[in-house]
Amino acid sequence: VGLGVALLLGASSIPNLLDARNARSQARYIKPDGELRASDRSFRYQDSDTSFRDHAVHGVLIQPDGAHPPLPPGVQKLPGPGEMVVSPALRDLLRDSGSGLLRERLKTYRVVGTIADNGVVGPSELVYYAGSADLGPADQGMRADHYGSKEGYGDTRPMDAKLVLVIIIACVVLLMPVAIFIATAVRFGGEQRDRRLAALRLVGADRQMTRRIAAGEALFGALLGLVLGAAFFLLGRESIGSVTIWDINVFPADVSPVPWLATI
Repeated sequence: VGLGVALLLGASSIPNLLDARNARSQARYIKPDGELRASDRSFRYQDSDTSFRDHAVHGVLIQPDGAHPPLPPGVQKLPGPGEMVVSPALRDLLRDSGSGLLRERLKTYRVVGTIADNGVVGPSELVYYAGSADLGPADQGMRADHYGSKEGYGDTRPMDAKLVLVIIIACVVLLMPVAIFIATAVRFGGEQRDRRLAALRLVGADRQMTRRIAAGEALFGALLGLVLGAAFFLLGRESIGSVTIWDINVFPADVSPVPWLATI
């Protein structure tokens, strides 16, 4: 029962997990504005992505137009020309003895800072922002004056009814083995429980008392399973940052059950 509860709590955390990842990804998104003129808060940028050991490395070169450009999420100070700020995972990878090829590619830039958690999608993401003074003439290149969407994150339109139905069916199908597992776990020890109850009848317990004892045993097992399941969930959440599935990696704080789903 404890393992089943832990799995259900994890499943009910998926909506919050996806929302948190999407919100961080949206917050750092740069939308180019072809009609934007240079100002004190505008900047030009250029993507500088690469790959290393089948892992994608997302890089952005930034050249401010003025003295007060906006900062990317998770960055406290914009790197100057020849400098860069990196994600914790990229910082550790650059320090690894087997990452000579990656260090050679980025040797033009000196690491001067680390991107905070709110600036990366997941703890294992490889990201860097580098300062540049050579992105071409001032009237060329992609220019922006903010990160993310000024209109806010998220789509307020209602979800299509067919899509909602497909999601509900998928959730039921995925959680059905968990329900079967819990039902099987509850039946464990059924023969021993029947013997105990039969022995109580032999020593003088009436039918009502036997039923109350059986209900008490079931309630105690359910409550104990609920407590153990919550403990398993919290222990697993603390170590989830080191797990990567299909290049998806999340922070422990992202794994937070949706209250109404957890209650159901």
